[in-house]
Amino acid sequence: MNICKIKFSAKSAIAFALPLAICFSLGGCSLFGEPQLEVSSKTESLLSSIPQPKQTSYSYSAITNENVKNLYAQIESECQKPVPEEIQCTGKLSQKDIYEAIVAFKNDHPDIFWLKNTFTYYDYDGSTHIELAYITSGDALEEQKENFNTALSSFVDNATMYYSEYEREKYVNDFIVDNCEYDTEAAKSDYTTGNVSTAYGVLVEGKAICEGYARAFQLLCNKLGIECVSVTGMTDNVGHAWNCARIDGDWCQVDVTWNDSGNEVDRYYYFNLTDEQMYATHRPDDYFADIEPENYNNDENLIGNLYIPECTTTSHNYYMNTASMLYDFDDETYDNIVTNLALAALNGDKYFSLYVSDSLDFGETYSKLINDAYIINYIDSANDKLAGSAELSTSSYAYKNETLRVITIELSYVN
Repeated sequence: MNICKIKFSAKSAIAFALPLAICFSLGGCSLFGEPQLEVSSKTESLLSSIPQPKQTSYSYSAITNENVKNLYAQIESECQKPVPEEIQCTGKLSQKDIYEAIVAFKNDHPDIFWLKNTFTYYDYDGSTHIELAYITSGDALEEQKENFNTALSSFVDNATMYYSEYEREKYVNDFIVDNCEYDTEAAKSDYTTGNVSTAYGVLVEGKAICEGYARAFQLLCNKLGIECVSVTGMTDNVGHAWNCARIDGDWCQVDVTWNDSGNEVDRYYYFNLTDEQMYATHRPDDYFADIEPENYNNDENLIGNLYIPECTTTSHNYYMNTASMLYDFDDETYDNIVTNLALAALNGDKYFSLYVSDSLDFGETYSKLINDAYIINYIDSANDKLAGSAELSTSSYAYKNETLRVITIELSYVN
């Protein structure tokens, strides 16, 4: 996604700093002592209760073969048993048909963490017989269910402070990033073991790979009344999984795995993107309906999708909601950015982001901010407004994300 980090400092740009500071300080005004520079203490109204959970069935609805739909229903019944038993299907099913039913069921039921993607089957007397596989079964499974439900209840109980769907979705993203570690070794393996591909791995064990992240994100969103689906595909020719979440009626792309890079600055780079933004780095798998049975081979990890919503809005993107808008290099835009930067400093924020308007060339704007010292001038002017209440250093790092048109300054403070 063309993410770049660069160091900037006042020393390297001192020749530009003085004239620009003079030019823009004339149009500004000191806001200290005026209400608009006070740190906002706004708090959302607390929810008396969490909205009704959403149990989506988009994958089931996308199945066109009635025998596959019947198998989906049989899987749902079978998964209530502590140990799987043989299923006799209605009619004869191909390997692709069986896998479609399992994928559809798991997509609609991220809480059924014990069901594996693998299975055994054979044809007999005009019908297909299948035996599902569990990650854990019997008494061990019952114990895991208790642990899972306890963790899930704790998560939900702590969500009442988030009023809007956007805030609840952000809470889900932050919870997973803060409480789960990406299992690099498991991701390198051709065959995963344990719970790394499940919501259980995230919620209870705190360790998972992308499928586990996606299952957990979907489940936790669903529990907070947000529709969410899982998507499978490729990134850099490697299998991957992510999500689409429906916020206030609009579908958005989310990749919580990539938000958990270990670097705080990109925690929201993949939070509520459009299809165009997400597909700059992600490619979804084909739909099951478009895969010919004779070309399907589960051993080659040809998974397939059943439902992917269209995501076109930027209104719920993290940076559209939080970043300062850089429309131009005029006095008004300068003053707005400086005021917001001063507020960020008063709040003790670690990062400050600028969203570059489509009317500006991103590369030229980034160069102007760094090489022509505009960022340094923003900081100097913000310090003037702060008048000692806080002081920002003019030596720090800037990060750019050209796909999102975002430039983020890592704020550092004097003393």
